[in-house]
Amino acid sequence: MIIIPQTKGGVGKSTVAMQVIAPYLYKKHGKKVTYIEIDDENNDSRSFTRTEIVDKRMLRTNKLTELDELILMDDNHEVIVDVGGNKTSSLVLEEIKKVGSFGNIKWIVPLGDGELDGKNAIATLKKIKKIEQNLDHNVFFALNRAISMDLDYIEEQFINFFGHKYLDSNSVICDLIKEPKYFPVKNDKVITMSRYLGSTVWEMAYNNTDFAAKAVRAKDLGDIESAKKYLFFRRIQTEAKDYVLGTLNKIFYDLDNWLDIKK
Repeated sequence: MIIIPQTKGGVGKSTVAMQVIAPYLYKKHGKKVTYIEIDDENNDSRSFTRTEIVDKRMLRTNKLTELDELILMDDNHEVIVDVGGNKTSSLVLEEIKKVGSFGNIKWIVPLGDGELDGKNAIATLKKIKKIEQNLDHNVFFALNRAISMDLDYIEEQFINFFGHKYLDSNSVICDLIKEPKYFPVKNDKVITMSRYLGSTVWEMAYNNTDFAAKAVRAKDLGDIESAKKYLFFRRIQTEAKDYVLGTLNKIFYDLDNWLDIKK
């Protein structure tokens, strides 16, 4: 099971869950994975109305005991749990602490580049520490909305994660874990586009629709508006492929080295 908690809302948990982890596990297992969203206030996964890589279900905080059996049974990481921010993450972590992880949980903690994001990531990590004995191996951090994939730029953008020798950044993740595992998630408008289309970037990239041919056919029929529409979707398809090649495949490689998935 892969659990994605954060005590702060708005840090991109659903982006990490749906745009990164869901396609990775779908590709790895060759079948739909179970996607559980725990949030009494917001249902971010509802934006993905056309995705075909997950089976979605909601779990209310008054039903958290249902997690116990799921954790015990999912030793091959076929379940993603997207945990809401604020009080919800605290409730979920408290519930898991009661029964333990059975060694079946991998944790992904997302954070943006704001100072408050860093403080809440540390607060989340401290709660996970009460459950997880091997933080160094079983916790991964997702650095969300990265402006560049260049390492030097990432280290300066996410001072709240790496710290900086010339700037006072107080407590940072690297103070708690010597060499924390992380992957940057590059910010790109194609992510926004995919949500409006109800799909994931990965699925858009591997959509077999030949929009170029459709555009030519519409032009030949004199339907210029439809031709423009198909050109638009062709461009989005190309941008999605570029995002998969430039960002997602690198993350998938890192996840391969992290997860022990039975073949």
